Amino acid sequence: MESIFTNWTFYSILIMMLLGAFLIGYFFGSNANQVVEKKFTPVNEKATELLDIQKESRDKEEITERKKAATHIDLEELSRPGPVRALKTRERSGSLSDDAKLSIAEEKLDFETLGRGSRFNKDDFQKIVGIGPFIEEKLNSIGIYNYSQLSKMKESDMDAISSMIDFFPGRIQRDDWKGQAEDLSQKAK
Repeated sequence: MESIFTNWTFYSILIMMLLGAFLIGYFFGSNANQVVEKKFTPVNEKATELLDIQKESRDKEEITERKKAATHIDLEELSRPGPVRALKTRERSGSLSDDAKLSIAEEKLDFETLGRGSRFNKDDFQKIVGIGPFIEEKLNSIGIYNYSQLSKMKESDMDAISSMIDFFPGRIQRDDWKGQAEDLSQKAK
């Protein structure tokens, strides 16, 4: 009978200790998550103005840095080791994402000659023999949207496009996408 009493005493003490540890952790843990801000009272009005100006300039610098980081993607910078970036370069299937394709296209294609297109004002590439919906989607993913862009292609652009959209080498020349695009852009005018 004595062993039951000692076991009961042991377990009740253990439960009380665990309860105490839980309560201590709960209260101290919830206080640790609260951020305590120090209040700074400036001596005079000029000091408050200076603090406001400094805060505004820091905010403006942060905004410009964020804009620069959001608009410019440097492929060399991506290849260097550094902090983790949240740039999606691959799809789940392992293929390149549209953002990565666009940045590679900027490097390989001469958009100064080809011109820039817009996904909101794109032409129907399926009217060109050799281009189906899949190839049209791939062309759009690298920034080619209009007949005028296809009509201004050079030989180097055709080779670069073939490699970027994983199309048969020389097929663009054989199907004469450039000539067909010229004809269609003339008809559209």
